[in-house]
Amino acid sequence: MPTARDGYREYYAEKLWDWVPAIHREMDAQQGGDALRALLHAIASQAAVQKRSQDRLWDDMFIELADDWALPYIAQLVATRLVSALSPRARRADVAKTIYYRRRKGTPAVLEQLVADMSGWTGHLVEEFRRLGRLRHGLDGVARLGRLSATPEGGLADLRQVRAARLAGDAFDEFHYTPEMRRPALPAGRLGLRGIHVLGFHLWRMQSVAFDGVQPARVIDAAGTRDGYTCDPSGRDVPLFSAPDASGNAGVSPMFGAPRDWSAWRSADEWALPRVIDCRLLNEAIYEVNEAALAWVLSAGVITPAQRAPAAAELAKLLGQRFANSAEMARTLAGRPSGMGAVLGAAAVLDGLRPLMLRADCGSAALLADASGQTAQGRAPAASLRVLAGTPVPRERSRGAQLSSWTATLPAAPAGVDWLLDPALGRFVYDSGAADANQLRLRYRTGQLAPIGAGAWARTVDATPATVHWAQRSTAGGVPASGILEIDDNTRFEAPPNQAGVSQLSVRAAAGTRPYLRLNADWVLQAAGAQRTLLLDGLWLGAAIGATARLVIAGDWARVQLRYCTLDPGGSNAVGATLPPVKLIITGTVDELVVDSSIVAGIQLEGAAASVDTLQMRDCIVDARAGGPIDLPNTAVTLSRCTLLGIDVSTLCLHAERLWASDTLIAGIADISNVQQGCFRFSARAPGSRLPHPYESQLIDDVLRLFATRRFGDPAYASLSPRAPASLFTGSEQGSEIGAFCASLFPIKLDSLRAKVEEYMPFARLPAYLLEN
Repeated sequence: MPTARDGYREYYAEKLWDWVPAIHREMDAQQGGDALRALLHAIASQAAVQKRSQDRLWDDMFIELADDWALPYIAQLVATRLVSALSPRARRADVAKTIYYRRRKGTPAVLEQLVADMSGWTGHLVEEFRRLGRLRHGLDGVARLGRLSATPEGGLADLRQVRAARLAGDAFDEFHYTPEMRRPALPAGRLGLRGIHVLGFHLWRMQSVAFDGVQPARVIDAAGTRDGYTCDPSGRDVPLFSAPDASGNAGVSPMFGAPRDWSAWRSADEWALPRVIDCRLLNEAIYEVNEAALAWVLSAGVITPAQRAPAAAELAKLLGQRFANSAEMARTLAGRPSGMGAVLGAAAVLDGLRPLMLRADCGSAALLADASGQTAQGRAPAASLRVLAGTPVPRERSRGAQLSSWTATLPAAPAGVDWLLDPALGRFVYDSGAADANQLRLRYRTGQLAPIGAGAWARTVDATPATVHWAQRSTAGGVPASGILEIDDNTRFEAPPNQAGVSQLSVRAAAGTRPYLRLNADWVLQAAGAQRTLLLDGLWLGAAIGATARLVIAGDWARVQLRYCTLDPGGSNAVGATLPPVKLIITGTVDELVVDSSIVAGIQLEGAAASVDTLQMRDCIVDARAGGPIDLPNTAVTLSRCTLLGIDVSTLCLHAERLWASDTLIAGIADISNVQQGCFRFSARAPGSRLPHPYESQLIDDVLRLFATRRFGDPAYASLSPRAPASLFTGSEQGSEIGAFCASLFPIKLDSLRAKVEEYMPFARLPAYLLEN
């Protein structure tokens, strides 16, 4: 722990200095005063290491606090077989919960927790024998019915419920199938899934990331006050994801912390999985007559006192009855006899009963917030979708709709609906009324595979307080010449001002935010003097439609760093307008250019005097299709775990003098001038590339089948497609996939999960792993 901030090294250095006789200190001072001090600092450093080791002896006895080196020794005490050392989180969870696993071996709860503990993904276990059609006998008891379709257990499907039919083959399928005798396909597939001995593990690798207070983009300014928006501030179509269960007792289980009682684990519901929200799930509203509704009728001010008791008595006859939707509930209540139908079916009474009778286990109750901002389960932070500013819309006035073909004439909303939303595209129609549309704010969630580019994940932010703050689209203060500029929210900032006198500047997004800076022209940051430094952290830079906007670095710089940034690679918005890319242009001199965990649209020099000595890129995506290649002809480039996207195998993605590349996927051509220095190891490139010393590298003959999607905005952007060559999935130095998602260790996590499932699975069962995203 050489970077520990415990002060041990300084303490021991001063203590040793005090012990040195004064005569030696005086003699050392006469000779410069540095040699003896340096020797004592070296000894003090080792003393500090020993002191820290002694301090950690007690902590190393506990799995929650122990260092990684101590885990194998604790594992021997409980005789567990450790998974790969490349997955320290899984190792620690395995040792911590070994006794818990063994006591409950073979139970669905343990098998689902293994998914979360070994991989960090969300999983849903299906015992496939429960989905096989068969004849029932008298010992079976009463057949359970499907929640949506009411299909009896093991029986014929009821296809009249459209949403249930759309779930066929899903983890929440309610239909039943004839058995098949094939073994399940490995590593993932549906062949052999419907077997008597098969356990189906449905796996979701993506994370659901929340964005609060986002300023949506208005892309259709229609006649009247109803306009068309996208949740994404750039105007793109972005699918919306559901929220995980905030209780911590379902979905992803943390290793330590809530839930402390691991036996409280329960399987995640359909609306608590990190996947795209279905429009029918969003509209699912199931009502049930309950005690709260009866109590409200007895005290409702909209019902006359003489009618309250008879109305409650009539409603009590329906206690426990469910209604598939609001119209069915209104029709049933309005049809009650004895004159109570007119009372219970009145609009004001129905408005009061709907929030009370809405079941917590339906889609709209879990995904949408009421007027107070809470879901039906009381999970205020976990509501997936909500209008925060403007006119907040309660769930009763929200409706999912298909908006894939919207035009300047927006679709009409049903009576009583203020917010039409298409969650699969992230589009919505909203009536801002007399309010300024720029004041509209949203909460929504989307999915991301890894922390690459600007995002709202918990990245580490320097604890140094900011000197200048931007908030709520206010850029009046400008960009300072030095210090820290912090952007405190998720709104859109138009045309940030240039700064021609930068000395030491950091422009960063606050923790948990993703501000969108829209450029109308070049954003120029110029150094004042020599050897200046610049840090851009957590920013998303986009260009206005029709503008040519670039990030221009001018002047003499010692170091320029981009960290968790997105320089928009371009594309099209929800109405087909072209979004220009934002390139990184160097017009000055940069000694060291560092790009970490970012998405960039090409890096180029401009001007005869422009130069970059070294470029270091780690965990990055470079989209060379619209933004152009990394074109640095006199630069030494280091690429680690990067993906470079080209149009096809003939696209130039990289031009540099020297290259050191590791675990990097170049979906195009790389042209390196000096092939005598550097190396290209555990990486892949297209034919025709000129590279130094290839080692354990591969050739790519088809770019189109490599990626799941190449459209920026899709959650799986630049990730490998299942059709990609199998060698790319395990071709990195660590045995992970080659490219920007190498550090996510997907193959290693899957291997760890398979090893532990085999250990704790019931006897004579076969696992089937289905990667849902």
